[in-house]
Amino acid sequence: MDKTNLDYGNQLIVITGGRGIGKTQLAATYLPPSRVGEVFYHDSEDSANNILAGLESLNLSFGHYNSLRQRFGDLPGEDDLLSRINDGKLPWIDNKTRNALIDYYLYILDDLKTNLNPNGKPRYTVYVHDTIEKLEAGMAAWVTANKRSAGVTTEAFGKLWSEGVFPLYEQFLSAIHARGIQTIILTSHLKTPWESNRPVTGKVVPSGKKLLYYLSRLMIWVVREQKNPSGAPAGLVLKERLASLNVAGDEWQVERRLPRRIPICTWTNIRKYLVNGCDLINPVDGETLSTYEDELIQDLALSDKQMELMILEAKRDLELAKVQSVFATNPIIEDAEPTESVAERNEFAKTVVSLSKNGLSVQEIKKELMDKYNIEAIVPQIIKVLK
Repeated sequence: MDKTNLDYGNQLIVITGGRGIGKTQLAATYLPPSRVGEVFYHDSEDSANNILAGLESLNLSFGHYNSLRQRFGDLPGEDDLLSRINDGKLPWIDNKTRNALIDYYLYILDDLKTNLNPNGKPRYTVYVHDTIEKLEAGMAAWVTANKRSAGVTTEAFGKLWSEGVFPLYEQFLSAIHARGIQTIILTSHLKTPWESNRPVTGKVVPSGKKLLYYLSRLMIWVVREQKNPSGAPAGLVLKERLASLNVAGDEWQVERRLPRRIPICTWTNIRKYLVNGCDLINPVDGETLSTYEDELIQDLALSDKQMELMILEAKRDLELAKVQSVFATNPIIEDAEPTESVAERNEFAKTVVSLSKNGLSVQEIKKELMDKYNIEAIVPQIIKVLK
């Protein structure tokens, strides 16, 4: 296998898509058949049953495969979790479910600790978790039950996630890399986004927390492609940090290698792009996003226009006293926890004003707020208040 920048160093790859489109097949075939024994696979839905049957017919097998569904069949289904994990809301309805999700998360940790590199000798190079909704719910459940250990000071402003789950998520991924895994592949379903406590009709976005968007090296949304006779999906490239770095004379040349849309989304074709590149000015058939696909991608993350509006409004109209007065009577999260205080709202207001006066770029401000708060949950509401 040719060495490409896809195969260099530790990396996170995220694959999202609807049911039956091909995300499991893409995740399971990252390595060639001769190296499939290097794959450590956690399957939350038995999605890889057909893959397993195909491997068995070829006298092949994953190095380690664990059907989490068989051991935790009494947990809420993925669809139930998708309806609960929304805007940082807790993904359980009672203590029994919460404790079951904690057990689920701890079981995954134990399996990794015991089998990832037995006797301290790295055996696997790829870890697949297919899909991640229950894993994220289990992390949130554990953090809720262990707030002091997790460093959570309050659940207001989505801090359960920003102070507890997000750092835990990063530690989880780092610990797997530390045991010899080079590539972590996570898959996720699609979910309906919510605004003002209502589902947005006709829209879907990737499930999984946006932290993965920031941490991933490659993020692909697989979609059905009727033109492919093999049935392989196309891939919308949501994010890629795989550009080539060259030198021409005494200048750096950075060149994107992947098109925005991969017509036949297989690892063979992705690696060909990384070697040969693509023509972004004159894309070939299938490399151009449709209007609908472009809208899907635009809905993935908080837009820069929204962030700019928040900053401009803060600079132009707000003095701190006025912010405090407005926030005291207009909660920035409509379904805020009862423990949310005016002081906590004012803390966020001060942060917005302070960052807006420091000359930071939109992206820098976005990162600062993401690090401190669950920005994806609160920014739409803060914009309304600032208007």
